[in-house]
Amino acid sequence: MRRPPIRAARGVSLVELLVGMIIALIILGIALQLTLVARARYERLADEALIEDRGMQALDLISRAVQQAGWITDTPASSAVRRWPDADGTPSLVGQDDCGGPRMLPALTCQAGAPVVAHSDALLIRFAGRSTEPNGRDNDGATRDCTGHGVPERIAGESDPRAGYMLLYIARSSDAERAPQLMCRSIKRDYEHSPEEATGDGFVRGVETLQLLYTLGPTATSPAVTKSARAMDDNDWHRVQRVHVAVVVRGERFAANAAQSEHIALFPVLASPEGMQPEDVSFMPAEPRRHRARFTITLAVRNPLRCEVDAC
Repeated sequence: MRRPPIRAARGVSLVELLVGMIIALIILGIALQLTLVARARYERLADEALIEDRGMQALDLISRAVQQAGWITDTPASSAVRRWPDADGTPSLVGQDDCGGPRMLPALTCQAGAPVVAHSDALLIRFAGRSTEPNGRDNDGATRDCTGHGVPERIAGESDPRAGYMLLYIARSSDAERAPQLMCRSIKRDYEHSPEEATGDGFVRGVETLQLLYTLGPTATSPAVTKSARAMDDNDWHRVQRVHVAVVVRGERFAANAAQSEHIALFPVLASPEGMQPEDVSFMPAEPRRHRARFTITLAVRNPLRCEVDAC
């Protein structure tokens, strides 16, 4: 039986090899490009989530502070009646514009020449605590300071019942990045000596600016009005009914292109407040390409800031 002749194996020509390599490179390039796009999108989403988380943390801290402003327990353990601070005492809610190196004792002050981060404001909140025993030490956690610790009730011999302090401001971190961050400072109290300021703690990293405006309640001679801190006098702080808060929070990543507008409007729905300066309502970032977002909130003051006939 005759066998068919065996044909010689035919190889791939150089042209076919080059065409195959080009097609493979095109497919590889498309896959690599899709991978880079997906990675960039993932990093952007992760940065947006980080910014959102930081913004919510900042607003939550500020909200907790403002809600405690002026709080006085109506069930004191150390006295028979509800005790209020003196009429000429420091306000339970007071702010400063463009404040660098703020101090809260004996009253809120800003250090001359201290660096101010992006014209940021400072806000001091004072409030009382509540104890289970009349010793000025125990507390039931009704109010809490910056560290989350409960504030005890001051004993009856002390003139001012407000043992709680929360000072909110912006400062730079101590590491090499020198990143802006929202700071909160309370007092350290040894129960035998006068209150002493504690070191401020960085609570929310990446907060580039903190701006505050205040709406005052109407009186018999004047309507409700919104002011900046620089336009407030001593009596105005007792009339504050709402605090308007704006923070700008940055992320860790940069966009390919800068935003179309370098200025960020901080209070777009508010009319021009009294004493307004451009930095109170607009923010211009130093790094336009960095991802960032604005967060705003209006907080109602829940407690009376001064002992009045209808309040106490």
